[in-house]
Amino acid sequence: MLLIKNGRVMDPKSGLDQVCDVLVQDGKIIKITPEIKEEGAEIIDASGLVVAPGLVDIHVHFREPGQTHKEDIHTGALAAAAGGFTTVVMMANTSPTISDIETLKEVLDSAAKEKINVKTVATITKNFNGQDLTDFKALLEAGAVGFSDDGIPLESSKVVKEAMEEAKKLNTFISLHEEDPGLNGVLGFNENIAKEHFHICGATGVAEYAMMARDVMIAYATKAHVHIQHLSKEESVKVVEFAQGLGAQVTAEVAPQHFSKTEALLLTQGSNAKMNPPLRLESDRRAVIEGLKSGIITVIATDHAPHHADEKNVEDITKAPSGMTGLETSLSLGLTYLVEAGELSLMELLEKMTYNPSKLYNFEAGYLAENGPADITIFDAKADRLVDSHFASKAANSPFIGETLKGQVKYTICKGQIVYQN
Repeated sequence: MLLIKNGRVMDPKSGLDQVCDVLVQDGKIIKITPEIKEEGAEIIDASGLVVAPGLVDIHVHFREPGQTHKEDIHTGALAAAAGGFTTVVMMANTSPTISDIETLKEVLDSAAKEKINVKTVATITKNFNGQDLTDFKALLEAGAVGFSDDGIPLESSKVVKEAMEEAKKLNTFISLHEEDPGLNGVLGFNENIAKEHFHICGATGVAEYAMMARDVMIAYATKAHVHIQHLSKEESVKVVEFAQGLGAQVTAEVAPQHFSKTEALLLTQGSNAKMNPPLRLESDRRAVIEGLKSGIITVIATDHAPHHADEKNVEDITKAPSGMTGLETSLSLGLTYLVEAGELSLMELLEKMTYNPSKLYNFEAGYLAENGPADITIFDAKADRLVDSHFASKAANSPFIGETLKGQVKYTICKGQIVYQN
């Protein structure tokens, strides 16, 4: 039995925000009330701390199978717990990709050994070939929670339409990485800095929002639910807003890096600031923040993309892989660049990191209530933290190392057990 005393209990689902005690037993919250006395319970004194639902990240890359020199499910789960996350959804761009029941089962067996809730999508097309749909029905029955070819955009509008129709039939949705290869140059560099500083053709904005425009209109026509992953452009926010205004079932996420920083970070942090989609302009950063404020964008998801140091530390930055490790800095970036900056309230930030992502997948997570799951994160929202390179993840490819951010995770509790303690 675990008794959390004197914390500021915040639940985005019910709106609860008051100093309370929380009693946990057998993986459930059994009582939330101003004062609880319980003989023999293990006590956590949460005075001055926030007690919130365990964070939920619907976009992580744990690299297993096939690329475990970068990360594996175990180290990914440790990184998640250190960041305050109790539920994550893995992407399927592993090697082999999660396109068949056998690979899915292997991944889920590995995930089941972890102390947090590790779920996974399967691919939309077989081995990312962009043409042949996987067996959505069989994969869902075997435990996949959704579908995405994240990392590789779907170039065929015919395939997108077929995937949406199949997802709708099965009451699920597809998640899309929107960067049209035919409109793009070298990935990972926003077009402005690519041209001015690196003298190359970079990743264009139109590659993102033109492909998005196509896909949200197919979603409108098919009445299917499409989820737009890690959007980064001002125009992209407008595309989502337009589609939602038509009545299309379109949801969207933004990664913390895109509301925190701009393309200029490449000049100081090098390949660790190289990602897809790339860091954009200040006007784009402002636009995604406005999208979060207005509710056009409902989810914050990290796109946690660990890489081995040797892969990132190449002489020619254009040859370095794109992506950054994100689970252990996500909450701090939200607290620093949204809450402290006066853009969102703490409750609004938590909603986008707990309840909204859970609701998208119908997970039994993302809220605090009596008889609900004992998935809890306890953090100091005001503490300063200097980000260093000692991560629980195998990888340290973060452009935020050396920066002082707000917020420190003190405890992560999953299924009633303390899975991380700082």
